[in-house]
Formats: sequence, structure tokens, C-alpha cells
Amino acid sequence: MVGNGHRVYSTQALRVTKVIAAPLPYVYTWCTDYRSDDGKLSKRRPRIRYRVLRLSPRRLVRVRVAPRGREEPYVAVDVLRFDPPRAWHTDQIDEDDRMTIDYQLSRLGPRRTRLVLRITERYVTPKFPTPAETRRRVNATWDRLAAAVETRYRSGRPALG
Repeated sequence: MVGNGHRVYSTQALRVTKVIAAPLPYVYTWCTDYRSDDGKLSKRRPRIRYRVLRLSPRRLVRVRVAPRGREEPYVAVDVLRFDPPRAWHTDQIDEDDRMTIDYQLSRLGPRRTRLVLRITERYVTPKFPTPAETRRRVNATWDRLAAAVETRYRSGRPALG
């Protein structure tokens, strides 16, 4: 990817930790249930469209398409590898950056789970956010997702679907 002639303008590495008020198996199942209708969790309007291709029980490819003001949409491809019951990994490529994310879950009690994200983002465009902006974006996204997991868990609904 990056080694194939793409100039890297910035590399940012960050670690983000979230505590989610739900049991570890529930959090893992919810977080790794990648589906084509995941755009409903997006706060962007119009919403992002997803295409999900399950290659095997432990591998998946997801294509994200987001409309924007120009003729061509924004497209990103994620390749995911699952390591149940506590971890998964994403390699993501789009026109602006190349990102890897390692997700690790640990049990804090019967109904609390710690999620640790280790993110490395390599920007291949001269316009990129500051590390503080990246951290704010990731935290805002995962605050919203953690709240969605907790709400679904408290409602008694299953983690899938």
C-alpha cells in the first residue's frame, strides 16, 4: 500500500480506551456484527452505504461509500480479521489515508468491558487533521457506538441484528 509509491505526509498512532456497560461476549458480538445496514449508526447525512462480503467466519471485506458534493463518492475499503472472543483487526484504505486498528476487549466484571483501540493512521494527502483532532473524532465515534451497545444490552435485545 504505502510502500507502492504513495507519499506519507503524516503518521499518527493513538490508543483509545472505552469502558462499556455490557458483558464482554455481548460487546464482541455487537462490535463484530458488520452488516450492510450499519449506516444507520452514522451521524452523516446522507448516510454512508456499506457493502459487506463475508469471506469466512474470521475474515470480511467491507466497502463504504459516502456521497459528497462532487460527482464521485468517497470510497473506503476495510479488510477485517476476527480473533474471537476478545480481538479483531482492521486494515483500511481510502484516498486520504491508510489505517490499521487493533481492537482488544477485556472483562472488568460481569457487566463491564474495556475496549482498547490501537490505531495507526498514515495520511497520503497533504491535508490531514492534527493528532488532537483525530483523537476527538475517534472518541466521539466510539462514545456514540458504546452508548448504542449499552442501550441495546439494557433493552434485553440480542447483540446481533
